[in-house]
Amino acid sequence: MKYLLMIGLVLLSQHGFSTTWVEAKVDDPVKKGKKCRVSEPASYGGYIYQWPSKYDQVFWPFTDVNSIWFCKKSGFVSFMADFSEVNDEEINRIKEYLNSNRIKKPTTSQLVEMLEKINSLREFTPEYKNMLTRVYARWYQQLGDLKKAKEYRKQAFNQIKEFLTQEISQYKKLEYLYLSANYSRYLGEESASDRFIEKLQAEIVKIEDPELSGYGEYLSVLLQDTKYIVPGNRFDPVVPEEAM
Repeated sequence: MKYLLMIGLVLLSQHGFSTTWVEAKVDDPVKKGKKCRVSEPASYGGYIYQWPSKYDQVFWPFTDVNSIWFCKKSGFVSFMADFSEVNDEEINRIKEYLNSNRIKKPTTSQLVEMLEKINSLREFTPEYKNMLTRVYARWYQQLGDLKKAKEYRKQAFNQIKEFLTQEISQYKKLEYLYLSANYSRYLGEESASDRFIEKLQAEIVKIEDPELSGYGEYLSVLLQDTKYIVPGNRFDPVVPEEAM
């Protein structure tokens, strides 16, 4: 299972902290018969789950510009993970948008903006859209637009609170309780954050699935940093050396 693999990599890959990419050509899903020059992952390790984006529970390669695939011929932009999963209705909407909004040589900032707009024309599950919202927050923080990053985290948090009222898997409940503890503290709701921490700790104790227990252990470690999140524009906590 995905979360078991993730935790296994975290525990087993503690050496080397680089990722590498190789050039590749893929079919343009919007302009048939054309190819797009992109980059594909060549090497990485479990250390990616210890990088700061862990506080948003989003991970490489979503946080790497190489994972934003751009087709020069059509102007299509997509995360690598979603690139080929475009249906005919989506293609028609995207083509109509690109007719008047195509950028031939986008900057990183423009790539992210185009990615958002094109993704809004695509059909994703609510859970996946929530993850993308958190990815956008991380990207805008990286680009220096802390106000926009904060707005995306607010948006993601509001939806997460709604998810927590619904019937969801235990894995998603763990993830959303952890994010709620972080986001509420970030938004100045310290008491609410403490309550989410208590709920998450109680949920971790109830884990019986041996595969899921690794994820629970991972979140237990991350929770130690949550108390260092402070209200403001920048999200990542500054953890004192003695607490590491």
